[in-house]
Amino acid sequence: MDLMNGQASNVNIAATASEKSSSSESLSDKGSELKKSFDAVVFDVLKVTPEEYAGQITLMDVPVFKAIQPDELSSCGWNKKEKYSSAPNAVAFTRRFNHVSFWVVREILHAQTLKIRAEVLSHYIKTAKKLYELNNLHALMAVVSGLQSAPIFRLTKTWALLSRKDKTTFEKLEYVMSKEDNYKRLRDYISSLKMTPCIPYLVDL
Repeated sequence: MDLMNGQASNVNIAATASEKSSSSESLSDKGSELKKSFDAVVFDVLKVTPEEYAGQITLMDVPVFKAIQPDELSSCGWNKKEKYSSAPNAVAFTRRFNHVSFWVVREILHAQTLKIRAEVLSHYIKTAKKLYELNNLHALMAVVSGLQSAPIFRLTKTWALLSRKDKTTFEKLEYVMSKEDNYKRLRDYISSLKMTPCIPYLVDL
């Protein structure tokens, strides 16, 4: 899934450069200026608890998911050329996935020091855990995909600062959401929920 484009790619370059620098943890001035101009409205993700963050994401996902019509899924309309007319709600649901993934990547790369970047990364792992507990598998996969993306995965110094608990949590989430055997573990988990409400990852609908 294409998470990086335009300005976000430039932020990634600045963040990666700061990872490699042994004398300074700060992003370049150019990266800082880009951060200021990226959005008119910016909020500090660290000021929102993982519980609140996961809850708000889920509240936004529910109406989009509920709007999907059965025929959009049975016809796999979102994969067709005329997807915007044949499966508009499924497309909107997929767009939500992309927005969340992009947001995760962007916020981590925007952090101006190595320490803050590690804190934001940890925050998203905790948020992913809360999404798992809420059974919002759609958003959970979006966050996990963002954390697995190349721009984040290669921030080795940032990952090195995570606690053992955070690393273990992320490994467990990766395990459940793995694509191995056509998402067998995820399918087994969904089956175990029985009648428990959940927001599924679209590929498993």
